[in-house]
Amino acid sequence: MPTLYVTEPGAVVRRSKGSIVVTIDKDPDGPGPLRKKRRELAEVEPHLLELIALVGRSHITSWATHLCLQQGIAVAWFRRNGDFLGRLVPELSRTADLRLAQFHAVTDDARALHLARMFIASKVRSAIAVLSVIRSNRPGKPELGQAMRALQAMTGAVQNTTEKDALLGFEGNAARIYFEVFRVGFVGGILFTGRARRPPPDPANALLSFGYVILVNAVASLLEARGFDPYLGFLHTVRSGRPSLALDLTEEFRHSVVDRFALRVFNRRQLRPEHFEADESRGGVKLTREGMRSFFRAWEEFMDKPLPGLADDISPEALMRRQADRLAAHIRGREEYLPVFPG
Repeated sequence: MPTLYVTEPGAVVRRSKGSIVVTIDKDPDGPGPLRKKRRELAEVEPHLLELIALVGRSHITSWATHLCLQQGIAVAWFRRNGDFLGRLVPELSRTADLRLAQFHAVTDDARALHLARMFIASKVRSAIAVLSVIRSNRPGKPELGQAMRALQAMTGAVQNTTEKDALLGFEGNAARIYFEVFRVGFVGGILFTGRARRPPPDPANALLSFGYVILVNAVASLLEARGFDPYLGFLHTVRSGRPSLALDLTEEFRHSVVDRFALRVFNRRQLRPEHFEADESRGGVKLTREGMRSFFRAWEEFMDKPLPGLADDISPEALMRRQADRLAAHIRGREEYLPVFPG
């Protein structure tokens, strides 16, 4: 979705003659004012945006907030370490039919399990697709083929399971198999020794965690814009503050979008070890200020261009929109949901 990411500490999102502008008065980490009293960092027409993401010590004025609400632009806040704080959304769709249909689908165990199986099966197939890309670039690694065969066998078990707990078990096993060999794809000086979180101990895990947070928030905004309740999911159970439906739909994109993005920026050395620093507040590591800028520059470019291996040669951003629309049509009973990676 068209997003303005504001990462510069002290930057302010303002309204100026109907436009969204980002300005900065001084460097909060520097000795004093900039040469110009106020410097403009960016100007964007509101109709080009669906989301403004404020990272760290960046701000938005009340007038700019009013404009965002009038123009249907969501605003989200993130900590520098990637933690999601919250999101302000414009008035939701005035029709409640989709939310009512969503509630009935969630409370229908058979329908909920059917969708949950498709999300996880598509996620497992996306893992196979990523490993296939890695194998094409790194021949002579038999562990990749072994993992792909194990994951392929697991898709049948996922589609035949009749219990959500068993489904979650398959998802966990698939993730373990996938991440054990995902390390083979890293060739740009960054090592990946396994998935670790809370806190992420190394640059690869820090980038994966941050990318997943950005992706989930983007999916949640797309769902809200269509009238869904993003907190009422089919696979992920209801928990206070957790966007369960957004997490459900994101399962199809984690490997094919965030993981491939991580491989690309590290292997091309767009992000390097010096773009990360120790996170003094929660342990582990996080992106530096310059690393954050590099991340979002690369992320915007990546999300806007077709990615080989995705369905119909479509960009990740357009694919996310399409899946949200497909899910809405399915919940309304108009068509069967078609996952990103169908069987």
